[in-house]
Amino acid sequence: MWRRKEWTPFLFGLFGVFLGALIVYQTLNRTPRALNWPVVSIAKKVDPSVVIVLNKQNGQGQLQTKGIGSGVILNRQGDIVTNYHVVANAHALIVVLSNGQRYHAQIVGEDPPTDLAVIRIHANHLRPIEFASSRTIEPGELVVAIGNALGLSHTVTTGIISAKDRVMFRDGWEYHLIQTDAAINPGNSGGALVNAQGQLIGINASKIAQTGVEGIGFAIPSDTVKSITQQLIAYGHVRRPWLGATVQSAGSQSVGLLVVRVIPGSPAAKAGIRAGDFIVSVNGIRVHQLQDMIPVIQRAGVGTMIRVGLLRGTENLTVSLRLGELPVTHRALAAG
Repeated sequence: MWRRKEWTPFLFGLFGVFLGALIVYQTLNRTPRALNWPVVSIAKKVDPSVVIVLNKQNGQGQLQTKGIGSGVILNRQGDIVTNYHVVANAHALIVVLSNGQRYHAQIVGEDPPTDLAVIRIHANHLRPIEFASSRTIEPGELVVAIGNALGLSHTVTTGIISAKDRVMFRDGWEYHLIQTDAAINPGNSGGALVNAQGQLIGINASKIAQTGVEGIGFAIPSDTVKSITQQLIAYGHVRRPWLGATVQSAGSQSVGLLVVRVIPGSPAAKAGIRAGDFIVSVNGIRVHQLQDMIPVIQRAGVGTMIRVGLLRGTENLTVSLRLGELPVTHRALAAG
């Protein structure tokens, strides 16, 4: 007959076996749910709002697919945002929904400077994306990119926001981009970059494709996307403010921006600005380089009265003018 001291190790051992079995059972039972981390539900929520965009062009007597990209459904009326470079030079556009249905699309409006375009299809039961303001994002936040990387439909990649305000200048205008390390490959262009709530914070646009460089991709912020797409839907183009004067910077230490040309009939001409003047301030903000003036004019907008400080020889002048809308013939030119 066993004594109490002999039973003790046995009982402890038996308890350990049962405890270990219980842990293994709970682990096996719960692992699938534990692996169901937020990205799974995010992808399920966003996927129906992301489409494939096929760029077809005439070749050898027939339409051929020359490019593939992504797009994001904006509303139930069938408006879809994508990158301009995805639809550029297309003779026909085909949109493929997440359920496999295919539709012909028409271009509503294009804006090459921001690399955005809106196309439209006629379809029922569309699932528009939910927007979040890109002003609220912070570096380090989880992001999910959904698109059609390399033609592989509805590819999901994850990463973080690396930086939220990368400034670039294109065609004389200032733009801000989101930097992310989420994988963005050809075909992802025009796809969705969303936050942990599955809300759009950006449209995937490009990456740095260079030997030795990994994890540097860029997306157009959702606030920019909303502003540009609203104008494309309303007007077919983006209404940009126009001064009507070509200016030249002499460096950050210069007295201002040298006016080298004034376009006849422009707001600048009507205000009496002349070639040879120096623009030293706009709405009270000192300007030394084009990058100083551009944000002020962009924020003011079309039809707004602004004050322009001038240096003409040794004379200081201030003139008021109403910003016009950049003419079609000047939309690929600088902000002046």
